Amino acid sequence: MTEHPNVVVIGGGYAGVLAANHLRLNDDIAITLINPRPEFVERIRLHQLVTGSDDAVVAYSDILGTGIKLLVDTAERIDPAARTVTLGSGGTVGYDYLIYAVGSMGATLTVPGAAEFAHPISELEHAERLRAAVAAIPSGAPVMVVGL
Repeated sequence: MTEHPNVVVIGGGYAGVLAANHLRLNDDIAITLINPRPEFVERIRLHQLVTGSDDAVVAYSDILGTGIKLLVDTAERIDPAARTVTLGSGGTVGYDYLIYAVGSMGATLTVPGAAEFAHPISELEHAERLRAAVAAIPSGAPVMVVGL
């Protein structure tokens, strides 16, 4: 381990950002956040993206603490013996400690008819597709919202 620990956080969602920012309280830790998107997606705001009242994204520069390095890339392989993460771009990042915070995924559409007629909203791309679909609905047409 190095004199100043190097922490890599894989995943820039709520858990990854909170972990990185909490670690930032110690100035002696080098922190790198790896995320495939250049912006933080506020999943709890995706319904607002659909309605046009929010864009559901925030710049990482607005939410990450000073000194946290953002690496926009994907983590393709973790080698615990070498303490490295292989990136989608082909490079590697070394670490002393690793936080794996890749988050959750939406449920698959397994209910009969759901794949043909329903629109999930658990990810940014889902919300963008649903926004386009809602915009194409004629005024006054019925819409059903189902959720838990």
